Amino acid sequence: MMKKIMLPSCLLAISMLAGCGGSAQKGEDLEVPTDLPPICRDIDFVANPDMREVCGVRKASHNMAYRNIPQQRYLIKPAETSIVKTNGKLELRFQNSLPIILEGPITSELEFSQEKRLERVKNTYDYHEITRKGYERLRIFKMGIPTDKGNKYDFCFRIPEKKGNDRTRSKAMGVNIEMMACSEFDNIVSAK
Repeated sequence: MMKKIMLPSCLLAISMLAGCGGSAQKGEDLEVPTDLPPICRDIDFVANPDMREVCGVRKASHNMAYRNIPQQRYLIKPAETSIVKTNGKLELRFQNSLPIILEGPITSELEFSQEKRLERVKNTYDYHEITRKGYERLRIFKMGIPTDKGNKYDFCFRIPEKKGNDRTRSKAMGVNIEMMACSEFDNIVSAK
């Protein structure tokens, strides 16, 4: 009688331990920094745990669950561009520029998980540089960002000319990319 009672309780304990190990296998408890070097971006840190320390990835401790750990997905164009989910918001991050907040339905249609981190977002990128007589150079681009739900959203931007001169402007200063209406973008491109 005692053996029958102990066997189910042992199975229960083993299944509970296996359940705990299962969540670690998914990699949901990993804290992956958003400033990974390019060589570390395509590594599966669940399958290659020996690369975690080299790339600055660590396990997120459960007692720090209140912390918001940023999650990131890279885009294919332009290079070094990513979408970061932090504080419940999506930020589009270009190299050497300030982050741009993305709003609308895209915020709930992009997935951020360990598996999705390894998949680059296959976006479209349409860049135009226009110089008209009497006007300063106009640099504009449109990005089409597909979501995991199958939808695609277009976002349009203007890159303003840098103000000042080499003495007053640091090369380390970021560019403040501005959002613009895609209808305005289409009008400018069709008129050139």
